[in-house]
Amino acid sequence: MHCFRTIDEPSGLTYTTTERPGGIRVITLVGDIDAATAETFDEALASGERLVVDLTRVAFLSCAGVRSLLAANARTKLAVVRGGHAVTRSLQATGADALLEIHPGVGAALADLTPVPEPGREA
Repeated sequence: MHCFRTIDEPSGLTYTTTERPGGIRVITLVGDIDAATAETFDEALASGERLVVDLTRVAFLSCAGVRSLLAANARTKLAVVRGGHAVTRSLQATGADALLEIHPGVGAALADLTPVPEPGREA
């Protein structure tokens, strides 16, 4: 996995939010998630009942970022799209990978959060 940030881009964290059908919000993050950017990360995770958190363009995930993910997971339905080695390693080292729903891509995460209609009921 490659970091898509170039040498000319400042360190930090940016995010975009996309609304998907069924009330699913996809949050795509770019940069580093650490103590300096934890407030921005918490802001991104603050709203929505069902969130997909796309970490594929995150170069670094600190314990502060893992803590933010776990807090969001406690209050909402969360699906995390794993990022590169550094992100995956942080999730594994902290044990968060056992507590969070981790997916290889946004499509799989969306499928996990999309409600399945009950038989005999319309979607």
